[in-house]
Amino acid sequence: MGKARKLCSISCKWSEKIDQAWPIRVPAMLPLVITRPAVDFQLDARERELHDAGIELRRFPLIEIMPPRDPEPALQALAVLHTFDCAIPVSPTAVHATFRMLKGPWPASCAVGLIGPGSRAVFEQALRLRNQQLESVRLASAPADAAESEGLWVSLQALRPQGWAGAKVLLLRGGSGRNWLADTLVASGALVQFVDVYRRESPPADAATLSALRTLLTVPSAWLLTASEGLLNFQRLLAAGGLQAKEVLATQRALVIHARIAEAAAAVGFGRVDVCSPEPSAIIRALAFG
Repeated sequence: MGKARKLCSISCKWSEKIDQAWPIRVPAMLPLVITRPAVDFQLDARERELHDAGIELRRFPLIEIMPPRDPEPALQALAVLHTFDCAIPVSPTAVHATFRMLKGPWPASCAVGLIGPGSRAVFEQALRLRNQQLESVRLASAPADAAESEGLWVSLQALRPQGWAGAKVLLLRGGSGRNWLADTLVASGALVQFVDVYRRESPPADAATLSALRTLLTVPSAWLLTASEGLLNFQRLLAAGGLQAKEVLATQRALVIHARIAEAAAAVGFGRVDVCSPEPSAIIRALAFG
């Protein structure tokens, strides 16, 4: 963890150093490889901000998102979403998947809990595409500097000061995740229901995927890594392609959103690893001044 703390410290110093100079457009930045799962929108709000700052965006999803094997439980729960006190899509991907399955507007009677700025950005964009005002939804969101279950729990307590005893909560996820949050809600007396709105798969190690990977690795780039599972899939693809990680990653940089992922990325062989908030402004600063 010592190395990850050091990397985080460096990122914080960057922010302090250039806050006075922001915003700025710097042309000579590394290309940024987006590794999060592909979504329906060709260019979402976060990617648009990165693109408009002059960053060349490339895509290589390290996790494939598929429909749940049995979508019926999620469809049934979303059909009566208005009967829940709160629904929590556990990631930006879960937000996308939820809106693909939700018929009609988000009900005003059901609050939403969002873990981090990425999920909030996707949620707000989904509302706009449905011509629904953000003010029509009661929203609790984990702050950018605490974008995890614990941060959301603090916001949820503020959202419902009377406590969560007897409240009906729907957790929308892709097979697993956010067990701490679920356990905390249950311990507080909430009635928690889980449904899968998607499932995660590793990208196939076929000829097209491996060819795209080799092409990306010929040019020094920054890889935005947002999930430990994606990094494991990355290692599998490198092995399937007969690529020696320590060699091909020596000129590659990793931008990661958590210290745990930083440790794993450094161990895999990335030439440089930095902890960075998933906020577009933080990513731009890291690339422009790093």
